[in-house]
Amino acid sequence: MTNQENITEFSKEENNLYTDVCGIIENARSRVAVYVNSEVCLTKWHVGKRIKEDVLYNQRAEYGKHIVKNLALMLTEKYGKGWSDRSLLHCIRAAYTFTEDEIRYAVRIQFTWTHIRSLMFVENSLARQFYMEMCRIEHWDTRTLEAKIDSQLYERTAISRKPE
Repeated sequence: MTNQENITEFSKEENNLYTDVCGIIENARSRVAVYVNSEVCLTKWHVGKRIKEDVLYNQRAEYGKHIVKNLALMLTEKYGKGWSDRSLLHCIRAAYTFTEDEIRYAVRIQFTWTHIRSLMFVENSLARQFYMEMCRIEHWDTRTLEAKIDSQLYERTAISRKPE
């Protein structure tokens, strides 16, 4: 007899208990996922901010790429893949694109790092805010967000609202 068959033989009270416990576990998993995602986003933004401040504010942009490559090698050796020079460049770009308040807002409304990466390539800050709000309101996943950006939804919406 399988576990599923055993479950159907439970009394109504046991089924209710099972359903409640499953709900508790699923809620905990969801909260953990949200927490981990927010920490990943904030960590990457802070890493980018720290590199930006050290390499660029201190007038060392000429050899900044060299520093990023070396840092990527050391971080990858210690923490594994996910800290390549390309990833670090994304972190730096995020730090240039978003203020700390904006990144905290993005995390609070549960954007993933992939959402943030897509948004940081939108040059126009008003367009970026538009996509962030639409994403929040309509619960866009990252593929939908990228499709809307690629189709220039902001520009088409702005043009349609322009007076003659």
